[in-house]
Amino acid sequence: MKALIADDDVFVRKCLLKMLPWEELGFSQVLEATDGTGALKTALNAAPDLLISDVKMPGLSGLQLSEKLRASMVDIYIIILSEYSDFEFVRKALKIDVQDYILKPITKERLSEITEKIREMTVQLERRKMYAALRDDGEGLRRMVRQMLSTEDVQACTEAFEEMALNKIRTEDIKPFCVAFLRELYAQTSVLTYKKQELEAFSRNAMAVCADMKSIPDVVVLVKEQCRACMELCAHQTVRTSGYVQLIDEYIEKHYGDPDLSVSSISERLHLSAVYTGTLYKQHKGISITSRINEVRLGHAEELLADVNENVRSISQRVGYVTPDYFSRLFSSVHGMSPSQYRAVMLHEKKTEA
Repeated sequence: MKALIADDDVFVRKCLLKMLPWEELGFSQVLEATDGTGALKTALNAAPDLLISDVKMPGLSGLQLSEKLRASMVDIYIIILSEYSDFEFVRKALKIDVQDYILKPITKERLSEITEKIREMTVQLERRKMYAALRDDGEGLRRMVRQMLSTEDVQACTEAFEEMALNKIRTEDIKPFCVAFLRELYAQTSVLTYKKQELEAFSRNAMAVCADMKSIPDVVVLVKEQCRACMELCAHQTVRTSGYVQLIDEYIEKHYGDPDLSVSSISERLHLSAVYTGTLYKQHKGISITSRINEVRLGHAEELLADVNENVRSISQRVGYVTPDYFSRLFSSVHGMSPSQYRAVMLHEKKTEA
């Protein structure tokens, strides 16, 4: 993390720079500015996580600086230092979302106070980053929910959520996280269960309840109830995994003509990791997904070769192979002859039968 100290008083700057335990607090860089205008330029270039600024400075005041930074750097944590305890200053500071307002002079007690404020700030910042990462990493959240469902253990399932809610996410982010979690839970359950109407009914009700919740314990209880209900709908792991395998086969049959069809595209569609999808399929079918894709494609190619009016290049593209040469090599490795030779044999057999 990075911090910026903005104050025209060199004593104050050096005191904060040298007397605060920056490294212990997790800061790798602490920048300085002697006036508000310079501080603004430095902050926009360096994007600090923390600003400690005097109220009264040349160029821009601390409040003006904070207001400008808040407009472009929403997550920056701001501590204002001032010799004034006037209510109007405090009111203005709160209006522009300054987190803390500390009175000068900088004494030992004030330094301790600032240190604790920064310590609290780092905890909140980490929780905010954790939520942002979960919010933006859809695959990560899907993996988390899938692993929970695979345990068939409600307690283990909800303990992970509770750990996130109580220790790793800010209070104001709990409800959005709960909504995102439940949506993913229902999406995963929908893939695994045939009782889709029942799932739709209780998920709709749960989302309505979540919108009105006020406390974290209530949110955790709701998640626990929903996890239990979803696990019951999914029955046993064998049913769930065989359901995935069936969906994979159906997806391959429907999209075999797509040249981009792959383990990755299938796993993305099912909200699973590529490694998990490939391993799961091979455990149940005894062959890889890639082998199955080729089986389906070549099976359809055999049917299309019966039509003498369609050339091999066109058939290759229709079954998902962009390069005819690759299609021919693959076809030959399976049938021991090229597509053209296979067609000739088919025609000869038809004439013989006639």
